[in-house]
Amino acid sequence: MERLTGAALADRVEELAVLRLAVLGEFPYLYSGSAAYEERYLSDLAGLPGGLILAAFDRDRMVAAVTGAPLDQELDALRDPFTHAGCAPRSIFYFGEVVVLPSHRGRGIGTTLLEIGESHIRETGRFASIAFGEIVRSVDHPRRPNTYRTPDAAWRRLGYRLEPEIGGTLSWCDACDREETAKPLRFWVKSLATSIGA
Repeated sequence: MERLTGAALADRVEELAVLRLAVLGEFPYLYSGSAAYEERYLSDLAGLPGGLILAAFDRDRMVAAVTGAPLDQELDALRDPFTHAGCAPRSIFYFGEVVVLPSHRGRGIGTTLLEIGESHIRETGRFASIAFGEIVRSVDHPRRPNTYRTPDAAWRRLGYRLEPEIGGTLSWCDACDREETAKPLRFWVKSLATSIGA
């Protein structure tokens, strides 16, 4: 596991962009993006005060990563639902995406990355909670694989709770579509008064 900043990120940003595009192209994201955009996004994220990029490797191959930033530095579409619910974005750290190659799922790699990230967030002493958004797709979505299982049980094991009163949307172009459409989001939150893994 490695935190990517500075020269380490510069050396790995192309590989990380490819990893993200591969995983985020799957259901439920179905994201259609470009490597150039991803590389700019990751470089900008690394430059944010409090921006976090963690990666896991199998030998020298990147197989998983997690990204995040303080919520008050995130997109309005992510920040506003919390503000409208009476939460202070400056006190919340937001995990963006957890991406793990299919070949390395089921080994606890994503969980370990999240736990390392949580430890780092706690050490800053700045945040009261951690949040992330989950894409909501219909159970009869035509591109939903028969083998797909939501990660809800894993989030609960890690101490996150679903906040039904907080919801939003985020827009992007699905693979095979020509235009962006708004996707509904629901949000999970973990209080940092809760111990890791509780």
